[in-house]
Amino acid sequence: MSVAFLYFLSTFLSLGSLMNSQHQTKSPGGQATASPTAEAFRESGSNNPTLYVVTRSTQKFRIGGRDNPTVGLFTTTDRGKSWQHWGWHYTKCFSVAIEPGSDGNVLYLACGNGVQKSTDAGNNWVITTGWEMTECLKVAIDPANPQTVYAATAYGIFRSDDGGKTWQEKNDGFESTFTSSVIVDRGNPATLYAATEAGVYVSTNRAETWKLLGLEGKGIRTIVQSRHAVKTLMVGTEDDGISVSTDSGENWSALNEGLESLTVYSLALDPNNERILYAGTFRGGVFKSVNGGESWKSINEGLSILDIHALLVDPTDSNIVYCGTLGGGVFLSEDAGAHWKFIGLETSQVWDFAVE
Repeated sequence: MSVAFLYFLSTFLSLGSLMNSQHQTKSPGGQATASPTAEAFRESGSNNPTLYVVTRSTQKFRIGGRDNPTVGLFTTTDRGKSWQHWGWHYTKCFSVAIEPGSDGNVLYLACGNGVQKSTDAGNNWVITTGWEMTECLKVAIDPANPQTVYAATAYGIFRSDDGGKTWQEKNDGFESTFTSSVIVDRGNPATLYAATEAGVYVSTNRAETWKLLGLEGKGIRTIVQSRHAVKTLMVGTEDDGISVSTDSGENWSALNEGLESLTVYSLALDPNNERILYAGTFRGGVFKSVNGGESWKSINEGLSILDIHALLVDPTDSNIVYCGTLGGGVFLSEDAGAHWKFIGLETSQVWDFAVE
C-alpha cells in the first residue's frame, strides 16, 4: 500500500474533523465532563508507565452517522485494562509527542487539521496552526530547548521557536516535501533527520537547509535513532524493507533477511538491549530480530490483524511490547513478542504510541 494512498484515505476521513473543529475545548467533544483529570487518571494506575495511543479512525466509522465511536488520543496506565480519551471526540490524529521534562503535562498532537497542544496533560487543547498548515504527520521537540518544535507534514517541515505559537516553513533543499517523520539527533539537537518519499534528508542547522543523506528515491516510512549508539539510524521503507546506518547516515545497508514483507511502517528498539529489534509491516505482521537486524523472524501468534503501524517496547520491562494495528486496535505481548493478546480500542486504526 503506497504512502500516497494512505495519505489520501486519511485526508478523506478527516474532512469532518477539519470542518467542525473548534479552537479550544475540554475533553471530550468540546464539553467539560465528569471524567477524571489527567493527573488523577495517571495516579489511579499502578507503577506502569502511561501509554499514549493515537487512533486515526475505526472500521465502525460512517459518513453522516451520529454514533461514530470516539477516536484520537487515548491513555492507559494498567496495560489496557482501562482507557481514557483526551481531546475532541473525533480528532483525526497521526501521532503524539510529549515535551521532555514536562512530566506529561505538555503534549502535541499531529493532526489532519494542524498541530494541537495541551499544557495541562490533555485536559484542554488548542490548535496552534493556521489554515496554511494541515496534514501534520509527526511532531519532534528539541530536548535542549523545548520551545523549538518541528512538524513533519504532507507539505514538508515547519518549525516553531515559541512552543507552537507561530510556525515557519523550512523546506530549502527538499526534492519531495511529503515527510512522514522527523527526529532530532540525540547527540546534537541542531541536527535533524527527515523521512521523505525521496529518501532520508539531514539538516545540521535546525531545519534552515536540508540535503539528501541517503537511500535516494526510496519512500521512507519511519526513521529511528538507537538509544545505545548515537550514530546508528534505522529506517523502514515503502517497498524496500529495512536499512541501517552506523555512521550517521553516510552509508546504508539493507537488513532484510527473513523479512517476508518489505513495506515497513514501524520500528521499535529494545531500550535495554541494542540487539533486539521489532518491525511492523503491511500484511506481514510483526518481525523480531535478536541479532541487531542481521536476520528476522515472524512473531504473529495471537494477532488477528497483520497490518501493523505502531510498536513500542516498555522502557521499564523489555518483555512488555505493544502493537498497534490498522483496523484491529491494540495488542499486548508479555513475553517479548512470543504471544499477543488484544487489549482494547476495537477496530481502531492505531497510528502511534508514546510512553511517559
